[in-house]
Amino acid sequence: MAGDIRTVGVIGIGLMGSGIAQVAATRGFETIVVDVSEEVLQRGRARIADSLTRMARNSEKSGVTASAVEQILARIRMSTARIDLLPCDIVVEAIIENEAAKIEIIESLKAMDFEQTLVSNTSSISITRLAAAYSHPDRFMGMHFMNPVPVQPGCELIRGFLTSNETWERVTAFCRALGKEPIFAEDKAGFGINRMFVPFLVEAVKVVEEGIMSCEDADKTTLCLGHRMGPITTLDFVGLDTTLAIAEVLRNELGPSYNAPDLLRKLVAAGFNGMKNGKGFYLWEQGKNKGVNPAVARYRRGNL
Repeated sequence: MAGDIRTVGVIGIGLMGSGIAQVAATRGFETIVVDVSEEVLQRGRARIADSLTRMARNSEKSGVTASAVEQILARIRMSTARIDLLPCDIVVEAIIENEAAKIEIIESLKAMDFEQTLVSNTSSISITRLAAAYSHPDRFMGMHFMNPVPVQPGCELIRGFLTSNETWERVTAFCRALGKEPIFAEDKAGFGINRMFVPFLVEAVKVVEEGIMSCEDADKTTLCLGHRMGPITTLDFVGLDTTLAIAEVLRNELGPSYNAPDLLRKLVAAGFNGMKNGKGFYLWEQGKNKGVNPAVARYRRGNL
């Protein structure tokens, strides 16, 4: 079924959108990426180029050779005009985890008479509610990619109440064509992955907030579980604002036991969103950890 998909559209070229575009182009799809400005697009393109270059240095493991980097980049076309998405066989919405913002995107595609398969990279928002904004809710479903997209092997697929069997099969085949293992989940609060994973991350924040462990020691604990990345570092990779948004969905749907801790709320309110803006629980510079955010260290000392 994915054989009829040749051109992939991606809306948003942040961490997730750039990763999705990179994977699509690497797997041979012509890829059109749309975002709000040329400056944002060029930052995203630079992120993709840097990621591909790093993968080419380890080509035996990544499968990306130095000679392929320019060919992959040539398959990615960028635009600030959503109307350029009309030729796409499938469009992946990959903007911030905000329901109103996602609905605005979906409604704009509807107004342009886009009629192909449309998927959302939402990590928690109801697929059925989002699909209601599209002219063809039967052609809409969720494709929740994991961060970093070029590295993570799985992709959570979520079917809305009106998603057709044809769309389900088409998106599943597309997922496999991207080299991802489909992980099937129902359209319920947090789906499957974040229903399990976000409470774990939130509890790690509480451990730091209550002065039980430092950020570094909290991160070390999961090495014993075979995780390659600790929960505090994971929060910075996922995005503190994104994690808070998911926690809010879980709390609203499942009750107060899913409340986000005060430390997470304060960090997001202060503009500390994680690696994407260089400031989270840790400070980041060109993807490298430069140490614990002084604001976190100060907050923790105040709880000891």
